[in-house]
Amino acid sequence: EPAGEFQHRASGGRMRLYWKDGELRHRIEQSGLLSDLPAAYAIGFGNVGRSYLVEIGGHLFQSPAAFYSAKNAWAESPGYETDPVLDFWRPIDSSCLSCHTGSAEGSTLTPITCNRCHGDPQEHLKSPVRGTIVNPAKLAGRERDSVCEQCHLEGATSVLNPGEHWGDFKPGGVLENVQITYILRAKSAQLAELAAVSHAEQLALSACKRSAPEKLWCGTCHDPHSPAGDHRAHINEVCATCHARAGLTATHQAADTNCVSCHMPKRQASDISHAAITDHRILKRPARTPVEADFAEQLVPWQPSAPALANRDLGLALFNLARSGRPQGSYPEAFRLLSADASPTDAAVQSAEGYMLLGSGHTEAAIERFRRAITADEGSPEYWLELGVAQQASGNTAAAERSFTESIRRDPADYRAYQALAALQKQSGQLAAA
Repeated sequence: EPAGEFQHRASGGRMRLYWKDGELRHRIEQSGLLSDLPAAYAIGFGNVGRSYLVEIGGHLFQSPAAFYSAKNAWAESPGYETDPVLDFWRPIDSSCLSCHTGSAEGSTLTPITCNRCHGDPQEHLKSPVRGTIVNPAKLAGRERDSVCEQCHLEGATSVLNPGEHWGDFKPGGVLENVQITYILRAKSAQLAELAAVSHAEQLALSACKRSAPEKLWCGTCHDPHSPAGDHRAHINEVCATCHARAGLTATHQAADTNCVSCHMPKRQASDISHAAITDHRILKRPARTPVEADFAEQLVPWQPSAPALANRDLGLALFNLARSGRPQGSYPEAFRLLSADASPTDAAVQSAEGYMLLGSGHTEAAIERFRRAITADEGSPEYWLELGVAQQASGNTAAAERSFTESIRRDPADYRAYQALAALQKQSGQLAAA
C-alpha cells in the first residue's frame, strides 16, 4: 500500500501512514498527543480493501485506518467514522478471529488455509483419497451452505448456543448447532439494508435461488481455488445453464453478454462508508427494485433455533440489539422471553438478565444474576466487570473494587475495567491509585 494520510472529522485527529524499516507505521496525532505503532497484521484479501491490527502489550487492537482499493486511498476503518477520539481502542477478540484468521496462539495469527472449508486434514494426510476430507460441494444443502455462511452471513446479531464458542463450527456440520444468526427483514420480505457481509441473505431472496435451492449456492459461481481476476465469462456460462441465449433475444441486445453488470450491480454498502458491494439478489430489473426503505423491520432467525432454545435465542438477540442502541431491540421483550424459562447455568442469559435488572433499579437481583454468570463461566472478564458495576451501585465499594481488579487480571486489554476502577478510587479519595 502507498503512504498516505487523512483528517478524522469527528475528533479532529490526523492519521498518517508511512513506511519505515520495512514496517507500515500507523501514526495518530490528536490534541497534542501522539501514538505511532507498526501494523502487526493486515486483514482482508484486498479486493475491497484491508484493515490492520497493531500489537500492544501482547494484545491485538484494530487500527482506525483502513486502505480502500477502489479509491486507492486511506480512510477510517468501518465503525470509526463518528468516534469522538481517534485511537487504537478496539480490541480483537475471538469473534473477530474466528472469521479473519486460520488460528490464533496468543497474539500470533496464521492465515486462513484449506481446513476452513475442508475440515481437519489429518486423516486426509494419512490417506489422501476421496472420503477422508470434507468436500463442501458434495454436502447436503444446510451442511454445504454452512461452510460459506460461517463467515459470509453476519446478520443483525448472532447468539451462541449454550456451551459453544466462536470458531467451534467445523465443516461438515450445521452452523445452527453452534450459533443462531438473526437478520432484519422489511415488511415486504425484502432486505432492510445491503450490509457489506449480507451475501447469503441477498442470494436467498433471488428468484434464481428460490427456484433451484439445491442447485445454486456460493460455489456455483465462486471457485475458492481460482486466482483473483475477472470471472464474468464463467458466471455468464453459469447463467446460461438455466437461461438459454435463444430465449433472451426479445429482451437483450446481441452485445449484452455481461450478466453480472446488469443483474448484479455494485451498490454502496449500508455499513461501510467507502466500499461498494455486489448485489447478490440477482434482480430482473435492478434499477426498479431498490433496497426496501419502509423501516418496518422484523427480527427473524436465518435458520430456526432448536425448539427448547427459541425463546432464549430471540431474547438474547433482542437484548444484543437494545444494548448496542439499535431500534429493533427491546429490553422489556428480551426480559420477558429470558425470564420465562431461564437456566441458572446459562451464563449469557444470567448476564443479560442482570444487566436489565440493574438498569431498572433491582440492584441485589442483578448482583445475584452476575454471580450465577460467573459461576457458569468464571473466566469471563465481562461478567466480573458487570458484577463490579452492580456492587458499586449497591454501595459495596470494596467488593466492587475487587471485582474490577479481577476483571483486569483476566483481561488486561479492556479499558472499561480500568475506567471503572479509576472512577471508584477517585470517588473514595485514592487519587494516586486512580
